[in-house]
Amino acid sequence: MEYKARRAGVRLVYVDPAYTSRQCSECHHVERKNRATQSEFACRACGVMTHADHNASRNIARKGEAVWIAGRESRVPATP
Repeated sequence: MEYKARRAGVRLVYVDPAYTSRQCSECHHVERKNRATQSEFACRACGVMTHADHNASRNIARKGEAVWIAGRESRVPATP
């Protein structure tokens, strides 16, 4: 997908996806049990219930925005 963004002139921001599926996008509480099922997210701290993919995408967007605003250079993580 990166090549499509470059071809279209769209800048990319890479973020660490760690814990984005376990972190609440509202209160930012991280807990393994927040991920009730593959598709359900239920925060143990604040009670937010939403689709797990939607919750994770909001967390990734927030992280991306933080990198963008800070103006840091974003790099693709090294391949192990």
